[in-house]
Amino acid sequence: MKTLLKNRVLLDFFASLMFFTRIPVNWKFFSNKPPNLTNAAWSFPLIGFIIGIISGFIGDLCININLSIFLSCTIAIAFSVIITGAFHEDGLADMADGFGAGGSPEKINKIIHDSRLGTYGTTALTLGLLIRLGLAINLVELGYSLILILSSSFASGKLSIIFTRNFFTVSTFSKTGSIIETVSTKMLVIATLIWLIPVIYFFPFWGVLIGVFLISVVIFFIGKMSQKKIGGITGDVLGAIAFTTELVFLLGIIIFLRHLHS
Repeated sequence: MKTLLKNRVLLDFFASLMFFTRIPVNWKFFSNKPPNLTNAAWSFPLIGFIIGIISGFIGDLCININLSIFLSCTIAIAFSVIITGAFHEDGLADMADGFGAGGSPEKINKIIHDSRLGTYGTTALTLGLLIRLGLAINLVELGYSLILILSSSFASGKLSIIFTRNFFTVSTFSKTGSIIETVSTKMLVIATLIWLIPVIYFFPFWGVLIGVFLISVVIFFIGKMSQKKIGGITGDVLGAIAFTTELVFLLGIIIFLRHLHS
């Protein structure tokens, strides 16, 4: 029984790692069956932590060799994009292009799946990356390491994917295999605890609470907008929600800390 559980945990972990990152995973070494991302959903925040730890370590190393905070944060964020293959950034840009252009659900879906990047997508992506950079710099100046900043941020985005999927229906335009199924309550609790325990330990409680509130607002707003425009959520919408909630969680922490120090 313990061996089966251990194997299941490893399968889930590597399925999520393979899905969310460009880190090479030889899936055939672990299983002959296709990866089940719905079963692996509990590990999503864990992958977010790992991405943040790797990219944050690079950034902290740059700070320790006396590079500027601005340059160090930029390098760390660039490294995170390389690790993930700009996975959620792509979702944000695609959703912004489709929702920004508007029109019928069919037209919006066509624009979302157009490989060319439009004005709305370019603007959203540029502003999103600049905001992420500004948030990271702000928190470094407040005494936090980039490992902690980026890992908690990315883990928050991954957890938001699960919550969004459980509370909103899937659009008929969603591609098969691009989105997980509804996750069980048990799985949701495990994923939440994996995210919550380190976050609540390192950040002030009220800052985390503000961050969670902002995450809830983003999930509700984008989820409702997706239902109105294309009848539900898609993989790109989940990517956009992940990216945006990564930002607002850090924003909540900063709002509290700045208020505390004022």
